Amino acid sequence: MISITDLTKVYQMGDVQVNALDGLSLEIQKGEFLGIMGASGSGKTTLLHMLGLLDLPTSGKIVIDDTDVLALTDYEKTMFRLYKLGYVFQDYALVPDLTVMENVSLPAMLRSDRTEEQTRNDSYGILQKIGLSDRRDHIPRELSGGQQQRVSIARAMVNKPDILFADEPCANLDSENSRVVLDLFREINEKMQQTIVMVSHEDWHKDYFDRIIHLKDGKVVHP
Repeated sequence: MISITDLTKVYQMGDVQVNALDGLSLEIQKGEFLGIMGASGSGKTTLLHMLGLLDLPTSGKIVIDDTDVLALTDYEKTMFRLYKLGYVFQDYALVPDLTVMENVSLPAMLRSDRTEEQTRNDSYGILQKIGLSDRRDHIPRELSGGQQQRVSIARAMVNKPDILFADEPCANLDSENSRVVLDLFREINEKMQQTIVMVSHEDWHKDYFDRIIHLKDGKVVHP
């Protein structure tokens, strides 16, 4: 489903070049729950940003569902993200003045193939699945951190993406809420055969993953 070949990302820090990714190659299968782990600065988030088309590599190739995504135009990348990919960030990234229902609906509203009724039904349906339909008219500050992160998962899932990317989604949560979020990811993965690629630095999270890759200095290493 995802094929990564010789991916590099070089940042220029004054007179110093920093290799955030250093010739990384990787295959990710459809339906896999993949964990990306490693120390701070190992390249985890950089890799996720490349795969999610949120940033461009210095060199290398990324193929998703037989599409060479780096060869797409900016508009085509935007459409590919909208129709194919979902994102969950560690800081929730909810719009503070919108209700839960409105936050979840945002990605669906951007699609030209969804009617207003479809968007409303899809948004309510995913809120039911994560157990927050009774909070649909609340705004984010009226929710706990764990509930806000579940809303961000619902927003990422509303367009039924082929791949769900999660960047340390439990970083701002306590252990109990972290388990709720991870249990939800596992349920989504198993019941919907959802491909999930998640960055984590917590060792106990590994029990949830089908497979783990460890990064060090921008390369895949054996633990």
